[in-house]
Amino acid sequence: MQEYMCNRGYQTLINVAVLSGIGDGLYNIVFVIYAGSLSFSTLAVSLASMATLVPSLLSMLTGYFADQSRHKVRAILVTRNLQFVLFLILAFLITLPRNIWLFFLLLSINIVSDTLGTYGNGLALPLLRHLLPENKLKQSMGFMVAMTLMAQVVFQGIGSVIIVMLHHNYMVVGLINALTFLLSALLVKYRFGVLCVAEPQMVERKQVSMIRSLGLTLRYLYRNNFLFSVIILTFFINVFGASMSGLINVTLLSVKTMWLVNYGISVAIMNMMISIGMITGSLVTNGIVRKLPLMYLFAISLSFSGLCGISFIWHESAYLSIVLLFVMGYFIGKINPRISAIVLQSIPEKRLAAVDGLLNMVSMLGAPAGQLLFLGIANVVGIAYSWFAFSIGCFFLIVIIVLKFIKMDEPMF
Repeated sequence: MQEYMCNRGYQTLINVAVLSGIGDGLYNIVFVIYAGSLSFSTLAVSLASMATLVPSLLSMLTGYFADQSRHKVRAILVTRNLQFVLFLILAFLITLPRNIWLFFLLLSINIVSDTLGTYGNGLALPLLRHLLPENKLKQSMGFMVAMTLMAQVVFQGIGSVIIVMLHHNYMVVGLINALTFLLSALLVKYRFGVLCVAEPQMVERKQVSMIRSLGLTLRYLYRNNFLFSVIILTFFINVFGASMSGLINVTLLSVKTMWLVNYGISVAIMNMMISIGMITGSLVTNGIVRKLPLMYLFAISLSFSGLCGISFIWHESAYLSIVLLFVMGYFIGKINPRISAIVLQSIPEKRLAAVDGLLNMVSMLGAPAGQLLFLGIANVVGIAYSWFAFSIGCFFLIVIIVLKFIKMDEPMF
């Protein structure tokens, strides 16, 4: 918080990220509600939900272009203005008579805007490296992650309320979202000089093709034993983490003993507890936990994931599951800023966005794999068997971490 109050450049990038988080949280939930109102609602909701994964799957590509961009602050400004224009167009298109072609056009605009946002995040990484002192990287990145996540979580809830209050006037929500991107652009413009000072000096070098850049990035990471191990582990951890929300939703459909008031409230509370735990973990920077090595944090978060699975098999106490979900989220909230700080500190500036993009892409590839596996078991065999396989998998991965990765030297700063 002290760094946020004193460091104008860092403050600007956080405010821009928070405004982007507000837009994402607000519109993504509203777009799912819009999709649910269509005559082909099942297909529309499925596509709207899956669309949120696309920008992460393209993050290696956007990272390449972010690294190649010479004037990064100017590119951030252009990106936010483009998002503003896209949502202005979307706000007016969404008033047209509903049909499948209009839906695909709106979906495409949303995906393009989110992908531009991912590109903008990659552009900001070298600026953060120059703006933040080395000894404040972990705390500062934790604060940034927490603020962005908090904005997304809060405005998801607000979005579902606003659309009802507006009598499902989707145009107004689109205009509100466009306004968040306009405000982001104005903030960057206002602090343009401050941010340009932190912009790394680009030396003249031969343009590297995308395929060659990917090869060089993979080769660099392969030689960096610690980060290469982190990438492998984040893939497998996301196989479990990304499937939890779906498994919880399916479980609560049939296990009424775990309901809190009703199904909808139960789903909302349990899924929000993970996010609240992540926000808390990102914000709390003091204590013993901050000194734990990253591999220990991986193992601890997986242990609470496995215990969550056991609590849902037992399904006698919703409150036990809520506590376990919160603690699991707390340790995940410690992991994400730590990885971001390590990437910022140890990766050359010319590969920052590419490496960060590769991390996000590989991590997100674990999401569909986990959903297909565990939700498939839940539907074909039974939900209890799915949770059993989930917990066994978590504990098996902990054993691998302890035997193979726990003694690895972590970059210190």
